[in-house]
Amino acid sequence: MKDRKKNELKIAWGVTGAGHFLPSCLEIALNCGKVEFFLSAAGAEVVNYYGLGSRLRESGHSVVKDGSASSLSVTKLYTGSYGLVVIAPVTGNSIAKMAHGIADNLITNLFAHAGKNRIPIVLLPCDTGRELTSFTPQGEEVPVYIRTIDRRNSDILAAWEGVTIVSHPEQLKNCLQKWQA
Repeated sequence: MKDRKKNELKIAWGVTGAGHFLPSCLEIALNCGKVEFFLSAAGAEVVNYYGLGSRLRESGHSVVKDGSASSLSVTKLYTGSYGLVVIAPVTGNSIAKMAHGIADNLITNLFAHAGKNRIPIVLLPCDTGRELTSFTPQGEEVPVYIRTIDRRNSDILAAWEGVTIVSHPEQLKNCLQKWQA
């Protein structure tokens, strides 16, 4: 199974409770072709807060929601049908858990099992740089100051084999285009 062509493989796309970059990330994902979405409980909430729930439901893509303690649905990673795991956008909380080996929900289990299967992983953390401007679901601009610990956790993951960290949706889009080529 591992010698299948990339264009035959699905992307497992994780969504956490991050609103920053969410509309752009979902737009990119919906234009990728074969994508299966994995939404944490907070991810499902924030998708709806930003008014994107119906778009996702009507897209025709499969959506897996965090509904069990064991995150049994991530065992699909062992079938060989996924060629890439993308988690975008990613909260600082999820990045911290991933960096320290905690796999206690659907998204952190998706990350852990992708690593155990040597499936490449692309992450778009929200908490990069020193500060940024984000937008609320109502479209209001809000300043966000990034904590040192959040930057350190992203740096930890950036050093891991098989993990690519991108810092902006445009960089994510370019990364996916290269992967699909």
